[in-house]
Amino acid sequence: MQDVEMWAAAVCLTVLAAALLRMVCPEGSFSRLLRIILGAFVLCALLQPLGELVQSLSRPEQSYDDAMEQAEDFTSQAEDRSGALMESSLESLIRTELVQEGIPFEKIAVSMDTSEEDRIVIRQIQVTVSQSQDVERAEALLRESLGLETEVTANET
Repeated sequence: MQDVEMWAAAVCLTVLAAALLRMVCPEGSFSRLLRIILGAFVLCALLQPLGELVQSLSRPEQSYDDAMEQAEDFTSQAEDRSGALMESSLESLIRTELVQEGIPFEKIAVSMDTSEEDRIVIRQIQVTVSQSQDVERAEALLRESLGLETEVTANET
């Protein structure tokens, strides 16, 4: 986007400079030659991005490799972010269910991974409740409300 803005600014400045030169120069035979020169100058400013495009197309292997590397990096980052977002969402959902049922808890840990088919897979859900009598209740609640098998442990100190 910044390149387009710079190009537009260059074109505007070129047109402005050409208009000022045309106003300053006297009318006559030189005026016609000046208009041709200024027109060519403005045309060059307009077509400058096309020259850069032709140069980038002349070495496609490097551009293609760079583009593929950037695409792989982007895909990897997107997978990492979506996995972290899913973990956070699932933790929040479990937290909400436990709070609504009045089950005190200390820790919720969700472990997710991306499978070979590019699907997000829940590897493990661990919930640590405060009292041992809440273990079975929490397991049943999460299995019933969310349809998830959860490892629930008690941390009584």
